[in-house]
Amino acid sequence: MQETLKSGLPKQPYAWAIEEFNIHGELVWSSITQFRPKELSWIRDLPNKKHYITITPLYKCEEKAEKITGVKSYRESTQRLTDAYSGL
Repeated sequence: MQETLKSGLPKQPYAWAIEEFNIHGELVWSSITQFRPKELSWIRDLPNKKHYITITPLYKCEEKAEKITGVKSYRESTQRLTDAYSGL
């Protein structure tokens, strides 16, 4: 069991959301990563313009997780269709 804070959130984030906004506050790009970036030199043209970056920790919530069970594999039926019609 993962140790939690008083707020009920785990101490370590599950992932990180990284977003870059332009000067008008419009989203330029976003990404989700497993690790928090330690530095920002990977951003293209970093020296040439100002960047407005938000790094947000994401926490896993088991109570709100959508659980999907009983998913069937369609590999066999797809292979039979491919064989029956000489490839699709």
